[in-house]
Amino acid sequence: MKCKRIAMLAIIASLSGCATGYSLVAAGPVAVQDLGVQADAGWNRAPAMHTPSARKGAETWTKDGMLLDRLVIAPAIPDGQPIMVSRNKSAALPVFRKDMLPNELEELVESSIVKLFGEGSAVVSTSNLRPHRYGEITGIRFDLEVTVTDSPAYRGTVGAFVGTDNLYLMFFLGAEPHYYDKHIAAASAIIGSARL
Repeated sequence: MKCKRIAMLAIIASLSGCATGYSLVAAGPVAVQDLGVQADAGWNRAPAMHTPSARKGAETWTKDGMLLDRLVIAPAIPDGQPIMVSRNKSAALPVFRKDMLPNELEELVESSIVKLFGEGSAVVSTSNLRPHRYGEITGIRFDLEVTVTDSPAYRGTVGAFVGTDNLYLMFFLGAEPHYYDKHIAAASAIIGSARL
């Protein structure tokens, strides 16, 4: 039953992607504002209308459709700002602080992803917090799992670092089991390649 639901989501996502302004991400060096990454082939940049929670300047990439896999690249999030936006003015989003410790950054991402999927509809857990070098800057990596009501479960990985008092955040989510397994190596390589 779960496999049939994921297959149907894949068909819907691929059909909607053809007609709604997705654009191919060129393989090689890609700049997202002042953040550079190395992309492999096959990623498609989602149009803003499909990513209403994305901050201005952030990009969301997918290979098989947003419901199945997504790589979010959010550069230069200022001190005191949330990592995503909400159209609901009463929604209280957690905010980034430039002096946050690694575990606090992990908690910020975890609670923000709960808000992305809807409080009460999602359970997010993180694990394997570890340091990671982004060029000359030491940041963090960690893994996450997301269980969503009436949707496939997701697994993913997160990379983040603070540069010039701004947060640079990248995260990948893939539907379990197929789409996570299919794209985690490529997504991890992109996240690990991030440089200012």
